Amino acid sequence: MRKIANLLLLTAALCLLLSGCGQSNPPSGDPNTPPEEKETVGTPLPKEADDTSTPEEAPQSSSDAEGPPYADNFSVDAAAVQSFGEDIQSALADQDLQRLADLAAYPLYVGLPEGGEFLGSQEDFMALGSERIFTDDLLTEIAQADLSDLPPSKAGFILSSTGRPNIVFSVSGGQLAIVGINY
Repeated sequence: MRKIANLLLLTAALCLLLSGCGQSNPPSGDPNTPPEEKETVGTPLPKEADDTSTPEEAPQSSSDAEGPPYADNFSVDAAAVQSFGEDIQSALADQDLQRLADLAAYPLYVGLPEGGEFLGSQEDFMALGSERIFTDDLLTEIAQADLSDLPPSKAGFILSSTGRPNIVFSVSGGQLAIVGINY
């Protein structure tokens, strides 16, 4: 009986030792570095953290040009979100392809019914043409979207009345920009 108890205690101690006492990530770098400054190994940086954006990649609309740069989607205040949503609705209502292109960040994902693609520039987006972008379904969905209820997520803010089609906008280069159009 005593041998079984010792064996169980040894097994439990070995399990705790191997599991690292519940530690999920081993410490990296200098042990004197505070946790928030330690490098996270294996986690890719979000696209917004890449500071190689050009002015074309970081559009500024009249509504958010005066505002401070945003760190992420969760740092954007509701008024700025609503104002940017209004800019998108206005561009779609006027079927102004250039204004919509100016509100976007590139590469821009456009999920057309025949397949999605990332467009690398404003010229690529403009080449799709108004007929392909301004579909009746997209115009209706965006016009009926409730701008007062756009909660942030890691992906951004989804502008739609029922879910799809939709326009997704997010923080890119510190400013709000359209990052996806889904049909």
